[in-house]
Amino acid sequence: MAHDYAYNGRLSRWEEVSPGLAIVGVEALDAPFAFDPGQYATLGLVGASGKLVQRPMSISSPADDTSEYEFFIRLVEGGAFTTLLWERKVGDPINIKGPKGKFLLQDDGRTCVFVASGTGLAPFMSMIETARGRGVSRDVVLLHGVSHEHDLAWRAHLEAFEASGPFPLRYIGTVSRPQHSPGWAGRTGRVESITAPVLDELGLHAANATIYLCGNPDMISAVDDLATERGFSPEQVRRELYWPKGRQHR
Repeated sequence: MAHDYAYNGRLSRWEEVSPGLAIVGVEALDAPFAFDPGQYATLGLVGASGKLVQRPMSISSPADDTSEYEFFIRLVEGGAFTTLLWERKVGDPINIKGPKGKFLLQDDGRTCVFVASGTGLAPFMSMIETARGRGVSRDVVLLHGVSHEHDLAWRAHLEAFEASGPFPLRYIGTVSRPQHSPGWAGRTGRVESITAPVLDELGLHAANATIYLCGNPDMISAVDDLATERGFSPEQVRRELYWPKGRQHR
C-alpha cells in the first residue's frame, strides 16, 4: 500500500547475535539528536495498513557518537514492529526520533549494580561505553541473564574489557536453560536468582551500591523486592521496564 510518510533514517548495520536477536544500527538522515546514556529512541516502520508502527528502543551506543544509533532487538513472534523490522535490510529507510527517558546513571559515588535480562543490556552498554570513552571511572557490576549462551551479546567484548582495566567492570553472565548450552560453565538460572548471591559475594549493600534494572517486568519486580528487603531506598533502585507487565507488544 502506498503511503506518504517521510522516513528520516536508514538501517546502517545488522549484526545477528543469534536467531531472532540482532544488534541494529540506524543512521539519522536529518540532524542527529544528542542523548544521555540510558535514554531510548522511538523507531518506526509503516505496516501493511499504511500506518506508522512505532516502538521505544534503548540506545546501546555511546552518547558521544551520534553518527549511528545502535539498538539491541529481539524478534517477537507476532510483534507488530519487530516482524516488520526483520523484513528489512541494511540501507532500507526507517523512522527514528528521540531521545526520551530518565533511566540515567546517578552521581552518587556508589557501586553501580546493573541487572539486565535479555535485550535489557542495551542501556548499560551505552552507560559503560560512554563512561569509558570519557575516561570516567565508575565501579560497575554487570549481571546479564539470557536463555542460551549464544544470546550473551557483547560477552567477549565485556570479558576483554573486564580483564584489561583500568575501568573497574565485573561482568557476570547467567544462562537459564543450560541444558541447551552444553559448553556453558558459568552461572545458571535467571538473573534475578543470582542477584542476592552476587551482592553477598561482593559485599554490596544499601550503604555502598545503587541497583539499576532493565528488562522484563518479572525480573524487575523480583529484584526490586530483594532490594527493599535489604534496605535499599527507592532512590537506589532505578528501573526501566521493557514492556508493561502482562503484555509484550514488540
